[in-house]
Amino acid sequence: MNANQPTTSTPRSAARTGAAVLAVGLLAALAYLGYDRLLKTPKAASGETLDLSAEALDRRLLAAEQALTAVQSERRNLQQRLDEASSRTSLLRDEMLGLSERAALIEDSVRELGAGGRSVQESLRVNEAEMLLSMSRERWLLSGDLSGTIHALELAANAVAGLKGPQWLNLRQTMAQELAAFRAIEADPRAIARGELDALEDLLPLLPKTDGITPAIVSNEHGIKRLLNALVQIQPTGQQNLISPSERQAAQTALLLEISNARMALQLRHDGEFKRSVNRIDRWLTRLYAQTPALKERRERLRASAAATLNIPMPLSGSSLQELQRLKQGPAP
Repeated sequence: MNANQPTTSTPRSAARTGAAVLAVGLLAALAYLGYDRLLKTPKAASGETLDLSAEALDRRLLAAEQALTAVQSERRNLQQRLDEASSRTSLLRDEMLGLSERAALIEDSVRELGAGGRSVQESLRVNEAEMLLSMSRERWLLSGDLSGTIHALELAANAVAGLKGPQWLNLRQTMAQELAAFRAIEADPRAIARGELDALEDLLPLLPKTDGITPAIVSNEHGIKRLLNALVQIQPTGQQNLISPSERQAAQTALLLEISNARMALQLRHDGEFKRSVNRIDRWLTRLYAQTPALKERRERLRASAAATLNIPMPLSGSSLQELQRLKQGPAP
């Protein structure tokens, strides 16, 4: 048995050695083939890229210029789109800001309406009453129009009468007191004096004018006395000199100016200036016109109006307007 063992192991080892040699040879052949391919491929590629002819270079340059032009055009299109998008974004941002401001204003208006506690109808009535009270005060202060003042106060009282809230009670009471005070005035001295001036101006064109010549005295005297009466004229001391025909136009202009001055003094309620103007008017009347009964009556009435006080104490004038403005500015009830 021991003699046969070396004989069987030797052929097996020889077979293994032959297979290993064959495998190494195959690997060497494959490596050679792969190396040869690697060497041939760069050569072929280098042969294609190294075409340096003029036509090939022109084609490549033209293609590069076309590609560059396309890239620039695309860049311009993208820049234009970006600008348009930026403009639209700015417009949208401005519109959003405007909408926000409007919403804030509407919110403030709604808040004020809610805090005021007044309806739209009440606000209209309050504004109407304020306007009428302002008209009433201006009529009294500027022109002394008693009837117009009372009428405006009555309209304002009717507007306030529709306000039923308890906060308007003091206003209605104040307006009633002011209206009663104006109704208690029998006549405004300023309006009376203005009427007298109007009546005098209407009478002036109807008055006979003096011409500076004393009319002849009809008498039964004869001889020396009649001659002396014709040559010598006797008039009381202090009487105004008559106006000659050449000076009449200037004197009439001065009279009209004095009447205008008297009207201005009435407008401003200046008692002293009005009395001085009436005195000057009276002197011009005696010099310019014949003293008819109608003229004497007008002079007396004008002097009587100048003797009266133009200013009427009215402590309640404008009190209703002040109370209404206080209620509007104060906190809402």
